[in-house]
Amino acid sequence: MGSNPATPTILLPTCSKQAQVRTGFAALCLCLVLCLDFLIKTNPGGVAVKTISKFLVLALGSIAYLPVQAVAQEWPNRPVRVIVPFGAGGSGDILARLVSEQLSASLKQQFVVENRTGAGGAVGVQALAGAEPNGYTIGITNLSTLSLAPLINASVTYDPIKSLSHIAYVGGAPVLLSSALKTNVRTLPEFIAHAKDKAFTFASSGVGSDGHLMGQAIAMSMGLKVEHVPYTQTAQALGDLVAGHIPFTTFTLSSSAPFQRAKQINGIAVTTAERLADFPDVPTFKELGYPNLVGTTWFSMSGPANLPKEIVEKLNREIIAAVSKPSMQEVFRRDGFIAQPMSSAAFTTFVAEETARWKPVVEAAGLLAKR
Repeated sequence: MGSNPATPTILLPTCSKQAQVRTGFAALCLCLVLCLDFLIKTNPGGVAVKTISKFLVLALGSIAYLPVQAVAQEWPNRPVRVIVPFGAGGSGDILARLVSEQLSASLKQQFVVENRTGAGGAVGVQALAGAEPNGYTIGITNLSTLSLAPLINASVTYDPIKSLSHIAYVGGAPVLLSSALKTNVRTLPEFIAHAKDKAFTFASSGVGSDGHLMGQAIAMSMGLKVEHVPYTQTAQALGDLVAGHIPFTTFTLSSSAPFQRAKQINGIAVTTAERLADFPDVPTFKELGYPNLVGTTWFSMSGPANLPKEIVEKLNREIIAAVSKPSMQEVFRRDGFIAQPMSSAAFTTFVAEETARWKPVVEAAGLLAKR
């Protein structure tokens, strides 16, 4: 006997929640239009015509809004790319990986870090600004890329406010003014005396970097002459500080902390408002009479302009929850980061305020770009 032919398998197409919403509303509108057409022909001035007309207007107005809600509800349904415009191992990269790990766990999708370096971070931020605003490309931004680079680098084409959607403040790393052990400079008065006699020679991670401008701000506050030594690698500069090849540095506490704990360098003062529990012997500039030297090299999460508000708010909530966890707070304390939760709107205002704050320092350093 011959075998029966196999029953063919019919694969029905599937669609996303967004497509389902669009289809449902399209069907609703079609029904309303057909009813309205029938009533106009049979009873043009009736109450039913006016009622259905109102429902049709409401439906057409809602159809543009509710699919966005559906997108936010189903997001993310595939991996999210996290652009990091800095090299591996730096403060920004460390924070990006910590937060991405937390987001992957809470949102049940992979948040994949992609390092896109170049031009002091401008290359990565430009790539972020040019991405599709669908929530699947976000990135780490910071003081340097948002508030300093647009002031200093005339080739930067993105606008820090208009070209990006600012999602959340992730963490700030205060700057530590450090001295080489060979200098025998341990206190701020000793530093001022030394710098006035021999100039304030310090290393940072490059011309126009946040460390460079914090050093400039220190010099302006104390009336010191500056001799800046730019490095391309933080690790190399701190190694030279330990070896005594450079007298002072202005790096983030997160970068300097291992050397400070090992007592290989002298931490003179830090830019926090209060002393840090993990570094109780390091005074603040504020307590030493310089309240204007309070600030951090902050890091944030941003996306392309026009990122759906629902996605921005969802990410903001998740990031605040992540950095508030005891396990993350422990890591932050160990690495010298400080969390400062704020809404996306408040953070956007903060970015504009930081740009205004640092512009005079950039100008005093002779770095303000001519446009």
